[in-house]
Amino acid sequence: MRAALCLALLAFAAPALADDSIADQAQKAFQLYAGGMSQQDFLSAKYGIDLFRNIAGNWVRLNGPDNKSGAETYGADTAKFCGGHGAFTLSSGDPLILTLTTNLAGSNFSQTYTLIGGSTFAEHTDPGPYLEAAGLGRDKTGDQADEQRGLLLSLANGLVQIYRPSADILVLTRDRGYPVVMARCPASPAPATPPASSAEPSSASSSEAKP
Repeated sequence: MRAALCLALLAFAAPALADDSIADQAQKAFQLYAGGMSQQDFLSAKYGIDLFRNIAGNWVRLNGPDNKSGAETYGADTAKFCGGHGAFTLSSGDPLILTLTTNLAGSNFSQTYTLIGGSTFAEHTDPGPYLEAAGLGRDKTGDQADEQRGLLLSLANGLVQIYRPSADILVLTRDRGYPVVMARCPASPAPATPPASSAEPSSASSSEAKP
């Protein structure tokens, strides 16, 4: 009876003994939201060092769940959009700045994301080319065009949080709307190296070519 009571008390106390301390929970929080960085590095504007490492290349925005069926379609259209004008280029020559450049058939534009602190970035869109690409260049006049331009610019600029859960996925969360999930396009295969026999003429054909 006494042994059973002791086992019951131990079972009751086990969850409390297993709880992480506040320090342990804080460390896990920084691992989750700061990409595994230490608190000091996170607060010292070093977040972009790992975030933008090897980020150069073509990426596409994933569509997310299908609106009609509700089925998850994340990643299903990656190859399709990578082969078209939906792909855009990401580059970063500085751990404080990320640049996005479109590859549209017509007018193109760029967006820059500049680190403010932690994982927060200021998003800036080059307005002229952006509005041209949207069909709202300065040749479009009138109150309606002005209102549409203002709305587009308000949606294209602001503060975003940027996370990189894996090497080929980038996530932007905004103060308005749903998160933007981006996927890296697979690299184009390098052209095959021709065999040495076809790349260089044989000694016999070389001698025949001489006068």
